[in-house]
Amino acid sequence: MAPETQTKTHEIQWRQWGSDLFDQAARQDKLIIFDSGATWCHWCHEMDRLTYEDPEVAELINSRFVPVRIDRDRLPQVDAYYQQARATLNPNNRAGGWPLTVVISPEGIVLFKATFLPPRQEPKFGRAIGLIETLNQVDRIWRDKRESITASAAKLAEASSLHTKDLYDRPGKLNQALVDEVFSGLTLAFDSTHGGFGSAPKFFASGSLEFLLLKAWTSGEPAQSMLTKTLEMMSRGGVFDQLGGGFHRYSVDERWHVPHFEKMAYDNAPLLAIYANAYALTGETQFADTARNILHWMNETLLDENRKGFYASQNADVGHDDDGGYFTWTESQMRAAAGDDADIAISYYGVDSIGDMGDSAGKNVLHRPRTLDQEAKLLSMQPETLAHKITAANKKLLATRSTRPAPSVDKTIFADINGMCIDAYLTAAGRLEDETARTDVLAVLDSVMSELRNAEGVFGHYRRDDKLQGVGKLADQAWMGRALLHAYQVTLQLEYLEAARAVADFILDSLVDETGSFLSMADTASTGPADVEPLIGWQDSPTRSASSVAGQMLIDLTHLTGEQKYADAGAKALTSFAGGISQSWSTFLGGYGVSAEHFLNGPRSVLVVGPSQDEATIALTAEARRRFVPSAIVLALDPSAEAHRKQLETLGYATMDRPVTYVCLGKSCLAPAFDSAQLSRRIDELAKTN
Repeated sequence: MAPETQTKTHEIQWRQWGSDLFDQAARQDKLIIFDSGATWCHWCHEMDRLTYEDPEVAELINSRFVPVRIDRDRLPQVDAYYQQARATLNPNNRAGGWPLTVVISPEGIVLFKATFLPPRQEPKFGRAIGLIETLNQVDRIWRDKRESITASAAKLAEASSLHTKDLYDRPGKLNQALVDEVFSGLTLAFDSTHGGFGSAPKFFASGSLEFLLLKAWTSGEPAQSMLTKTLEMMSRGGVFDQLGGGFHRYSVDERWHVPHFEKMAYDNAPLLAIYANAYALTGETQFADTARNILHWMNETLLDENRKGFYASQNADVGHDDDGGYFTWTESQMRAAAGDDADIAISYYGVDSIGDMGDSAGKNVLHRPRTLDQEAKLLSMQPETLAHKITAANKKLLATRSTRPAPSVDKTIFADINGMCIDAYLTAAGRLEDETARTDVLAVLDSVMSELRNAEGVFGHYRRDDKLQGVGKLADQAWMGRALLHAYQVTLQLEYLEAARAVADFILDSLVDETGSFLSMADTASTGPADVEPLIGWQDSPTRSASSVAGQMLIDLTHLTGEQKYADAGAKALTSFAGGISQSWSTFLGGYGVSAEHFLNGPRSVLVVGPSQDEATIALTAEARRRFVPSAIVLALDPSAEAHRKQLETLGYATMDRPVTYVCLGKSCLAPAFDSAQLSRRIDELAKTN
């Protein structure tokens, strides 16, 4: 069977991941070369072209090694295990990312780790050593010193285990000081010039942006300025597709200018929610515009036309020699495509004859070096006139771009990614009053529930050859559980609440260790080195950690069901790591901060009670869904519906002789609101109580 990956197999006889792989290596007394990559990964394609297609490399690997290749999106638990593993022969090399190149013994000892490696040592590659030299050297050392290597590996494994335990087994008390510590870490990493955190390469850190939204709502400055600066600079940069919408995976520079061109659902989904929420928080239409542009790209590129799910990613390249050719423009290409609007578009998008792409002379990444008002002043033009001309130019540029070969799309439907997308679409539908987004995504949810759950209601990671793959991973349960609870709030369909309860019960039964921490997958008895160990992790990379999402979901489930065991489990998990919080985690604990604050000060809720067809109920519900309240539970309950009455009884709120809204922090509520203006004031009052 061919390896489960969408990258080329070339002449190398790649194997599937599994126990028979290690059995073969033991029988033949060979080392394993392990390659983890992805269909969207530019440097994976480059290593394919330069290294694995090299005849000498293929001959060496096929004759003296057992090669295995995985797709990191399909086997995330295997990829994560080897990303974290320390190699016996180069233990100080903490390099991670893709492609991931690992040499493994038949017993499962990680001997060597690297990322991209050229075929051989040559000056043009700028590396001291290539894959051929590496494999020969590792193989020789292993055969000459196998016994001492095994002993060293055992010591390294013990040290790594102790390090992990020290890192995550850090119980402590949950308090506001922890939340403040997370914020301090973000302020230290904040780039006040360009927005975002750290320097090049620059990633979005969506968990940290979600945390900044929370802090901006509860505390105002400086969090709000940090948030708005970052969101504006990101959306004006080349890391955002100025024509087609959607964000590329990251920026290679600190200015958000030149990206790696792949587009990921797992980046764009949380950013959709963040921009929609930022619009609701600030009223700045630029954030609504960006959210709508993300939504447009996701609808056009990732959303299955039959609403069966969201696809995973769009590739960066269309061929081996390509580097963003679909998205970049020379000045002459801009003039040919935009016609009479070319001069304005060239200025607005920062295009010149030199370009941004280094070896690809003259190719520009479209970005907006100036705001619309600044550009209009520069061109002595009214902003409205300029906006009209840019819209006209964009249509022409898009028409030309549509004739180019487009990067491929990985049409795999993954449960965790779809959970992110469903949750984000429901958020955007409320903030932007987009009924189509709501309808589309509820159809997706029903399809994912039908296709990606087993008989016990546990989600698999994806489906292959009509079989569920990777059933029971924490990320799938956490993100789909979050999406189900959101869908329940929007529809009040009990099916969604019961499905979330089944997911939560599985997490409590199978994905919690003795400290209360969440496990990445069930800890089953190992039958060999192919059975990688479950991991514990709270760090956001690149999206919010599954542990933080699971903890918050369980807290919300208690609020909706009255069953305390769920919130207790969420709190215990958060407490198990509370003693390890420090500024040194920088941008990696935004998700933890959101969940910890949610436990300490929430859940916040906005509850509309009244006949569903009453105009006042409809207006109150629309206002409740438009406004941003961090991680709020928002419900519209009709006392005449039996299921709604039961939910009202669980929550403990009274009905009145007219539609009413309760705005609450936990069980403590402000004065009832009877119209949209009163509701808006109550939400403002709620923010001041924090």
